Amino acid sequence: MKHTGLGLLALLAIAPLTAAAQVSRGDLPDNTVWYLHADLESMRDGDAGGQVYAWFEDEVIADIREEVGIDISTEVDSVTAFADGEDGTVIIVQGPMTKVTRDKVLALATLEGPVDPREHRGATYYFFGDEDDIDDNGDEPFEDLEDAVFVSFAIDGRALLTGTERQMQDLLDNNGEVAGSGSHDGALLVLSANKTLVQAGMQPEGLLDSGNYDSDDDWESNIVRNTKEAALLMADDDGRLAIQAQLVSHDPKMAEAIGGIVNGLIALQAFNSELGPEVQQLVQSTQIEVRDNVLSISTVIDPSLMVTILDD
Repeated sequence: MKHTGLGLLALLAIAPLTAAAQVSRGDLPDNTVWYLHADLESMRDGDAGGQVYAWFEDEVIADIREEVGIDISTEVDSVTAFADGEDGTVIIVQGPMTKVTRDKVLALATLEGPVDPREHRGATYYFFGDEDDIDDNGDEPFEDLEDAVFVSFAIDGRALLTGTERQMQDLLDNNGEVAGSGSHDGALLVLSANKTLVQAGMQPEGLLDSGNYDSDDDWESNIVRNTKEAALLMADDDGRLAIQAQLVSHDPKMAEAIGGIVNGLIALQAFNSELGPEVQQLVQSTQIEVRDNVLSISTVIDPSLMVTILDD
């Protein structure tokens, strides 16, 4: 990110939109290209997510606290980021952010360039960058926020970042929620659970259309080209992490083929002693299911093993 203060908020997003602890189809625009939702409050308060959050705190939060004096662990509860392909990226950070923190973020951003304060129906927002750098393309995550971004703290308990002024004004008009939320069809597939921690989804074929995907592997490109949408979920399952992924293919034969390959890979590694007993158990407990054009992959993992994987 070009601007330090904006980079801090984007970093939070990489780590949620309504007041709910998770998002649904109705919370996203009908032409969403990708989305990412992280419930940091549930992570740090839960048995399974607590270990993952502790890793995140050691690896990321501690550095932010030391460098800029902002404590995410007490001021950020959730983050949602998405792009609808027309208006670009939106990031919504929720939590009890203090005025001191908001002022610090704005001050950090001004060190990199001029700030243009603006107003919409009594609500203040800020533009950072050059008007010529505004990019409506939301195919590549966060790419359109690199040189120009709109920021507002006008909605209590939320920080709003958008790639276009129209998106910012729409959010301010709707109290920080997507205009028309819940009244449209066709949004991306969203997986949910009782104790959702992370949700993500995308249209892989959009990578090919936008030119952001480059692969010399015809098989790999064919998978992307034939995938309509994909979704990922991480949830707390009685102290363990439940991981679920779904791929919706345009062609049922492609979903069946990919499922067969994943099953084969699992069979090959199930008794590989070099993997270690915990990884072996993870591999053996992975379930593959194909119904028509939908491929589902699910497993349950011990949080300590997930931390080990993250460390590696």
